[in-house]
Amino acid sequence: MAPHTSYAPVGGMEYEEPVSRTYQYRKVMKPMLERKRRARINRCLDELKDLMVTALQAEGENVAKLEKADILELTVRHLHTLRAARRLTLTPENSYADRFREGFTQCAQEVSSFLSTPVAAAVHPAAGAQLMRHLGGCLRRLEGPANNSVANTNTASTTVNAVGKTTPAVSPATNVMVNVPQNVYTPPQSPVSVASSSGESSESSNAVWRPW
Repeated sequence: MAPHTSYAPVGGMEYEEPVSRTYQYRKVMKPMLERKRRARINRCLDELKDLMVTALQAEGENVAKLEKADILELTVRHLHTLRAARRLTLTPENSYADRFREGFTQCAQEVSSFLSTPVAAAVHPAAGAQLMRHLGGCLRRLEGPANNSVANTNTASTTVNAVGKTTPAVSPATNVMVNVPQNVYTPPQSPVSVASSSGESSESSNAVWRPW
């Protein structure tokens, strides 16, 4: 398709001036892009106006009508007020890490509580002990090298004997004293396998990690 041409009179004569397709595209698209840009600005200003009216009403101010300049000015003033009141601060990254660690510890406690219920009687003691050791290692990695000594101390303070009794320990993350039920990892066994299973349970439970 040949490019369109325009005619301009020069000295009483007309000549053809070629017009590129890029120029034609810009000429057509520029008004459309401008309309979209203005629509975005107006939409954002309307949303900002609703937010500012709600915020000002909460502070006891009643605003009936706001122009675009008023909306922007009130927004800047409101942000300065929040900044002065130290309510406009970013959450530090370490707080996210603390929340994640607390959530992980709580999940580990839920797993340990479930394994101590009759519902989990079918779980093999060795599998439960391996799971708790894995969770303990994950928590120690989350706590970092600085807290490894504390985690190791609290891990060693919790021991499980052959009859399934657990001594209470203090959680390094929550500092809450928790008493574990005495029926931890004692699934029903047949008389034939009592001796072998009790020995295996005793060896595997000595290194069980507890989240508390």
